[in-house]
Amino acid sequence: MYRQRILNICLIVLLLVSVSQAETDFFRKLKSDYGVLSEDLMNHACEKATISDFVYEKDVATFTFEEGDLYLLRYVNERPTTAIFIGKGSARIEIPSHMERQSLMAVSGDSLVDQVFKTCFIRIGDDFDLKVKERFTTDTTEMKWKQFNIGAKKPQGEIFFRPIIHHTYDNYFQLLRSIYERRSDGFFWIDFNRYVYMFDPNRPEEVEVAYEYQGGDIVATDGALFQRQERNVYQDALMSDINYSTTILDRQAEIEMSGLDGKFLEGAQTTIQVLVNADSMKFVTLFLHHNLKTDSIYYDGQPVDFHRRKDFAVIGVVLPQYRSRGDTLSFTLWYHGKQFDHAMPYVANPQVSPHTFTFVTPKDFNYFMPGIGSAEEVNGRRQRFEVTPQNPYREYLYQCYASGLDTMTVASESGLPLNFLVWELMDKKYSDCFIPQETYEETTLEAFNYMSSQFGPPVGAFSVYVSPAGTYSMPGVMCIPQIACVTEGSMHALGGFHAVAGRQVARQWFGSLMRPATDREMWLTEAAPEYAGVLFLQSALGAVGYSHLLHRRDSVYRVDDLKRDRPLAVGSRAKKEIRSNKGLWVLHMLRLLMYDVSTHTDQVFLKFMHELALITSMKSYTNDEIVKLAEKHYGEPLDWFFKHWLYETGFPDYRVEYKITSQDEGYYVEGDVVTRDVDASFKMPVVMRVVAGDKGSVFLRETIDGLHDTFKLGPFSVEPTELVFNEFYSVLCKQKVKKK
Repeated sequence: MYRQRILNICLIVLLLVSVSQAETDFFRKLKSDYGVLSEDLMNHACEKATISDFVYEKDVATFTFEEGDLYLLRYVNERPTTAIFIGKGSARIEIPSHMERQSLMAVSGDSLVDQVFKTCFIRIGDDFDLKVKERFTTDTTEMKWKQFNIGAKKPQGEIFFRPIIHHTYDNYFQLLRSIYERRSDGFFWIDFNRYVYMFDPNRPEEVEVAYEYQGGDIVATDGALFQRQERNVYQDALMSDINYSTTILDRQAEIEMSGLDGKFLEGAQTTIQVLVNADSMKFVTLFLHHNLKTDSIYYDGQPVDFHRRKDFAVIGVVLPQYRSRGDTLSFTLWYHGKQFDHAMPYVANPQVSPHTFTFVTPKDFNYFMPGIGSAEEVNGRRQRFEVTPQNPYREYLYQCYASGLDTMTVASESGLPLNFLVWELMDKKYSDCFIPQETYEETTLEAFNYMSSQFGPPVGAFSVYVSPAGTYSMPGVMCIPQIACVTEGSMHALGGFHAVAGRQVARQWFGSLMRPATDREMWLTEAAPEYAGVLFLQSALGAVGYSHLLHRRDSVYRVDDLKRDRPLAVGSRAKKEIRSNKGLWVLHMLRLLMYDVSTHTDQVFLKFMHELALITSMKSYTNDEIVKLAEKHYGEPLDWFFKHWLYETGFPDYRVEYKITSQDEGYYVEGDVVTRDVDASFKMPVVMRVVAGDKGSVFLRETIDGLHDTFKLGPFSVEPTELVFNEFYSVLCKQKVKKK
């Protein structure tokens, strides 16, 4: 009976695949045109024009072709899609966004593109060719081997444009969809010297300036990214105002699991409801983890054409007719693969949506996820259960474990039960890095109690399962590895298992329920749980927390030394070390800004973190809203703070000289500070501690403003013996302090 059921399923899938492969004439043409875009250019038929003093403007970029030969190649719909220029030309691109100028500066060493070039590669989906032909005569000819190999093949243009898995989008498909609608504001891509400039009307942020960071790179590094001129969204605080073309409204999935470990996604049938936000749309961009293979896609109950390269996450769906703003599209996707824990399709817009599931899984495995219902047996060897999460998610993750689990339930101080999952076979014999069960439970409970006392009960959890394996935490499921080599050596000095437990427990407050409005807010999803973990570490182990903090600082130094620092608000274009560690330090510096140096309390900052946990889990948030929340608790504007730490790069290098003087009123500490590696507008309050021998210390806060500043602390009735500059590491900086 069971084998017959499997056979029937296979026949149905084969039927669906065969039906879905009944391609339309349009899609057959698209596939043929797709092949044209990669044709070898050597000895390729083309049109040639000798041009001079030709100026072409594309959004914020101006390209001047002073003199030379322009070859037009690779024709689709009787129009060229590729151009090669050999001669003398120049490019000037002024980045209108302060933050993106900083980002480009970090990548290329210059915030302005002002280049003279001899050769450039161009991909055309707009009216560039028509503008050329309006002024110049073209002759039909052939691009000779010598011209291509010597004159044109040196640039990386062909390499940088070709679709590879490092690209979020398939450049060929993006070019084609623009070619079929050929407008003046269509796709335009140009490679010159070490720069790449792209205008793609079908991406959330249409303009990109990239740079060949190192010679021989196969991918140009995205330097600047922003929206088209017509929108005029260039202020740092407004950069998250992005008009996404689609929004997912709902996800419903039927998922069947199998495999020796229960982690193979045998088959999934997922239906998503997609809202159209664009004025009109024929091509829809979906994404699915690259390890999941797409079998078929239906649109409104009928098979629909789609394009997806192997190992790409992006899927280009071709609708049978145009749809308009406000329309809701229904897609059903069938797929399978090994990436079971990232099982749901998504779009560029990270907004949350409701999720519902039906799972059929091997009977001998345990699955943990929010909203899971009771299981019913299927054919004696499998089980079926429904999952209806209470909260909407941008990404829903789940964990699978083998059988043989025991559960140890411990009540937290808030009354919420922690259910520890215990494997009998997991012990010291299993691994030398095994954390003893007693230590594991006590530390996890300690971390959970601390977080609950500071931030209130976690959102969306009525009981919590604690798994000793797995990676991803969800509401009600904490994945805290019990095999962790952190109890000896340097890792022990940085907090050991307390550090591991702290940041994993913190994801019950700062985790998968967070709702960043765009990729530009993603840094907070990494930084907030990391810093909440540091707060716990300092509460539990005191000074060890500062050792951990300095370890994170040093990782930021290393990235900066490699010239890879980026503004936090560029999102995933910044390296993970920047997003998590520099982001963590931004929260630490906010804490010290709000710290009461007279009463030595963190209450203002902890209230900020409490509200931050609630707001980011209950509604979509932007960077500007986070700034306003911080200002609400700080009580004053913080634009000067976030201008640098969120929207710029680098950190100050303070050179401090101080002396202790005696005057009629008492003793003073007078200091002179030279600040390097930041611009002249940089300022930062610094916490200082004046040591007065056995009479104790006095804590003060002084703002160091500009590239050269002085300060005078006092008067003190007892002669100070020492000044501790940057107490509590209140500023992410380098410093040299000298007493005169």
